[in-house]
Amino acid sequence: MDAFNIAKVVAAFITVIIPFTVGIRVFTINRNNWLNRWFTLFFVSGSLGFLFYTTYHLITNNASIIIPLMITAQFFFNFICISLLMTVFVLEKFAKVAMTPKYLITMLLLFILMSFGYFIWIPTLDTDSYAVGIVNTETNLGLQIFVNILRIAIYIYAVYKYILISKKLEGDSKRRIQWFYFGIIIVVVGLLLNLIGGALDSIILEIVALISIDIGSLILFKGFLI
Repeated sequence: MDAFNIAKVVAAFITVIIPFTVGIRVFTINRNNWLNRWFTLFFVSGSLGFLFYTTYHLITNNASIIIPLMITAQFFFNFICISLLMTVFVLEKFAKVAMTPKYLITMLLLFILMSFGYFIWIPTLDTDSYAVGIVNTETNLGLQIFVNILRIAIYIYAVYKYILISKKLEGDSKRRIQWFYFGIIIVVVGLLLNLIGGALDSIILEIVALISIDIGSLILFKGFLI
């Protein structure tokens, strides 16, 4: 394994540890607050997504489990979007409204919409690359475009709503929300760079993406300390 691949693996494992640690810390700050709970799911989903993503890229002796791990990683990446949207609804509508069947069922249907295609157009393993020890998976182009457009739209919508919410607040509440959306923007930039890096097969871009996600997670966590 060359230096860039080693750096990518190290960065990926750091990106597993930091969001998971931040998520658990956010949960322990206020276990009963739904905002904390959904942000915990946001961080933990990202952590587990990158755990599965990193793991299947390291498997060079058991091809049969690579695709199930790859699909599982994509499910966690989709749930990042769902949990992020729920943080918006909890802030905007308050937990009493956001946690009603209307919102929860809508989010469940959105998650199914983003995920069911992986059971219809099942990704495949590039066997030629795998024969020389490189793990590459191939996803139906239409499915890939559809899911990524949905993800990007949700990210943009969430950041936009956070900015609007912050404009209505003052003092510590305003500063807290600003830390939230600064962190979310950096995390989202990292997630988008990771998508682009994967599409272009650019290890350097993927490493930069992972670093961005770690920094954004820590900035977002700062908001919970105010």
